Amino acid sequence: MKKNYLLAMGLLLFGTSIYAQDKEAAKAEKAAEKEAMSVLKEAKRGYETSIPNLQYGRKETNFDKLAVAQAAIEKAGNNKFTKNLAETWKVAADINYEFFKKYDEQAKIDESVRPLSIAASEKVVRAAIKYDSLAILNPKAKEPEKKFINEQYRNIATNPLLQCLQAAQTYSNSETQEDLKNGYRLSSLVDYAFNKTHLFSTFSNEHLQEWKLYAKAFRAQSLAGIEGTKGEDIEAAYKELYGTSYETVAYSALINYYREKDEAKMIKILKYAYEHATGEAAPQFAFMYMQHLNSAGSKEECLKVIDNIVAKYPDNENTLTALLMKGNIMFENKKFDEAEKFFQDIVVKYPEDDRAIPMPAKSAWMKAQSSGTKADREHAIKLFKELEEKYPNNSDFWGEPLYILYNNNNQLQLRDKYKKYYKG
Repeated sequence: MKKNYLLAMGLLLFGTSIYAQDKEAAKAEKAAEKEAMSVLKEAKRGYETSIPNLQYGRKETNFDKLAVAQAAIEKAGNNKFTKNLAETWKVAADINYEFFKKYDEQAKIDESVRPLSIAASEKVVRAAIKYDSLAILNPKAKEPEKKFINEQYRNIATNPLLQCLQAAQTYSNSETQEDLKNGYRLSSLVDYAFNKTHLFSTFSNEHLQEWKLYAKAFRAQSLAGIEGTKGEDIEAAYKELYGTSYETVAYSALINYYREKDEAKMIKILKYAYEHATGEAAPQFAFMYMQHLNSAGSKEECLKVIDNIVAKYPDNENTLTALLMKGNIMFENKKFDEAEKFFQDIVVKYPEDDRAIPMPAKSAWMKAQSSGTKADREHAIKLFKELEEKYPNNSDFWGEPLYILYNNNNQLQLRDKYKKYYKG
């Protein structure tokens, strides 16, 4: 019985000790919350007593005093008791907007101040978004009040947001890792603000779609330059530009990115670009894909692409290249007569192009080399002699071929006339 009594007393004392600890913890928690609220009030009071107020004789903002308030509100924004209060972010937006106005004006005269203006811009935007998102959750606030807050702080955040976009453009074209990271962060912020926040959900402007597109473009470009970024993340960022006026930029960027890293992906994107690209750059992807297929030995698919190129881009400066490649594939398939006729048609269409002019004769020459018959050699000689007559000053068209053909035909006296053109 005595043992049980002692055990009961021990448990009672242990319980009392836990209660005392919980009480002290609760007391400390309450004190910490009170301190956090005091910091928030300090920041708010610092802002209100720093900005111009003619009633109290303040004609200009006291930025030294406001800097103290700014430090206090940053502390409040990181404190667990105040970081989710709408008031915290209202004060943060108000304070940083004062600094934004100051640095923005100074940067117009002194560009070295621009980084301070950009930093203030980012803080304004993030605080305004946070304030608006928390304000709409307030069950006590009426809809007109919520709408007023939304409009007021969207107006405050718009110019800073556009400055973030402009800065993102500059940073995305830099070669330093720090700048590229800044570009990625700022462009991501603009993209988020315009597309995913309540603050800008009803925002309208004739340039809005352009700004949204720019943000995605600068984001992808920055991300592609940041060391260690995963390929799938870069690809996903550029794919957001598919179907936009930046699609050809996206295709080119991904093709170049994967060129030495992953040939299979590079080819996949190149094919997609060939099939989907529009505008002035579209033919270039078609020609690139054609050249890849030819190099890879996919001749039948290459011929299909060539026919598509000729049909879609008949006047493009590279279409002749495609036609010449088709003729060369005919050579490879030993369709020499067909190639000769094909090249004759090309010469009619491109009578001044040096690449096309000698090709019918070369087709006949290749047939002669393949067959080894005198009749085929005579036919080739005939075509090259016609070139000599028509282009006497351009021996590249006919000089060496005639030497070789006459030699193979055992017409040595005729051959010697062209010996000086032989390069073998």
